[in-house]
Amino acid sequence: MARLYLIRHAQSANNEIWDGSDFHPQRDPDPEITATGHRQAETLAQHLAHPQAEPRQHPFQPTDASHYGLNHVYCSLMTRSILTAEYIAGACDLELEALPDIFEKHGIYDVVEDGSVQGLSGPGRGYFEQRFPRLRLPAEINPDGWWSRPFEEEAAFVERMRQVVARTRQQLENSDECIAMVVHGDFIDQFVNELMGVDRHQHNYDNHWVANWAFHNTSISRIDFVDGSHNVVYMNRIDHLPNDLVTW
Repeated sequence: MARLYLIRHAQSANNEIWDGSDFHPQRDPDPEITATGHRQAETLAQHLAHPQAEPRQHPFQPTDASHYGLNHVYCSLMTRSILTAEYIAGACDLELEALPDIFEKHGIYDVVEDGSVQGLSGPGRGYFEQRFPRLRLPAEINPDGWWSRPFEEEAAFVERMRQVVARTRQQLENSDECIAMVVHGDFIDQFVNELMGVDRHQHNYDNHWVANWAFHNTSISRIDFVDGSHNVVYMNRIDHLPNDLVTW
């Protein structure tokens, strides 16, 4: 049996100013995490490393274990994901590996004066090697910027998620790995949709929340892969956070 923990990044500077629109004038294309975000990430990492923090073992795979037992930590190439994942890798004494296709919907982009959006380059290999020396980078990351393409439209995002989910299923369905994937709210939303065959309920995506599922910063969602099935054990778990650290 394999376990996948989809973890939303800690509070970013954009989360802190979010007013219901992705086009806030102070929005950063690739934001840092806030002081609150650092506290969230540290608390999350301590929780994931604790030997008795995960008693919810799968009923078809009885065990006396009560820990997460992570053996891989993956992150996107977006700063908020890397910064959050560094805490986890450090607390759990694991390598940290970036995956090129698990970034947030739309990629790295900015809003220009006429209200349209344009893709930006994003940092290149040298930036990551200097700032995040423990991060294992994909071979294809070059000096020119890892994104360097247009704003990702909805259809392209959904197709990318199909490919990510297919690859993840192939990796885990006949495995005993236990991995943490530190990603993004829209990413987790569509990952669950795709994995479980749930439609993108259009009223939800046209409305204010624009999602089927809700995820707090540093929330944990668990999916087990056992005997050819995949089971959502829980979603948006945040009991590792005290009330004053719960944010969107």
